[in-house]
Amino acid sequence: MTMSELKVAHDDIDGGKSVATSSFSGEKANKTGGRLSSGARELLAGMASGVACKVIEYPFDTVKVLQQTNSGYNGAWDCLKVTWRQGGIQAFYRGLTSPLLGAMAENATLFVSYGWAKKVLNVDEDKATLANPVPVWKYLAGGAASGVTVAFVLTPVELIKCRMQVQSGLAATSTGKRYSGSLDCAKQILREEGLAGMWRGNGACLAREIPGNVAWFGCYELVLRGIQLAKGYDRKSDVPLAASAVAGSAAGVCYWAIPFPADTVKSKLQTDPRFAGLPFQQVFSTILKEDGVRGLYRGIGITAARAAPSHGMLFFAYETVERWLRQW
Repeated sequence: MTMSELKVAHDDIDGGKSVATSSFSGEKANKTGGRLSSGARELLAGMASGVACKVIEYPFDTVKVLQQTNSGYNGAWDCLKVTWRQGGIQAFYRGLTSPLLGAMAENATLFVSYGWAKKVLNVDEDKATLANPVPVWKYLAGGAASGVTVAFVLTPVELIKCRMQVQSGLAATSTGKRYSGSLDCAKQILREEGLAGMWRGNGACLAREIPGNVAWFGCYELVLRGIQLAKGYDRKSDVPLAASAVAGSAAGVCYWAIPFPADTVKSKLQTDPRFAGLPFQQVFSTILKEDGVRGLYRGIGITAARAAPSHGMLFFAYETVERWLRQW
């Protein structure tokens, strides 16, 4: 081989090395250059949506829990007036710390697990079009999976929330103030009932969350698809953000309308000493026997009234933050 041929060969090898190095550097930059994964976007957007939703819905939730756990109120309006007289606006936000943190964890868990379920089911919304849409059953299955996951996160949060809310109601006038705050409530539960006590009512929470999230995500996706069809948007990402608020409002009402009796049972299990340790079905039967069907749906009016605006805000906040995070 001549010297000129050797030089050409060396240049080819050196050039190949440069190309390979450049390619590797570019690949590394793509992995670390700030592109958030879908899981990270779902996590952060879920946390933001949880805060937005909880601040709006919490006063309504307080009235709902007070109605569910005490039959002494003559409807939601009477409960609202009595609670206002007892403690003003602060009474409606008592115990907010735990559920606010819980809402961040809950919604992050919901959207991350929903996103994971969609990946398992090979859902690719970036490629889906009106002519080739995602099958609805995959959204429903994803909702069921997220319901199972979130129930285990939500039970301790709602246990503390319900006990703090009940303390601010009529029960507090006869028994006095037992908990000084959410942290004190958690400490007392752990001391008296052990770690397992923090998951008291988990079965009822599962009975609410699984069908509730099937309805929640299913309704949201169906309403969005209806808007997509009506306006002729070829892809889901083409639908304006305002539509997510409309779909979210409908989803919120569906979420609560379907599993509400399970939520009533959960509230009783977590706040009424009579039902401590009893199975779901026995508590359900007792409420039905003592208060009838009406007892299982006590508080549904105020719950539906809060669900529309709060869940509309939740999905709007989620979609807004998630789309914004796509830039990073």
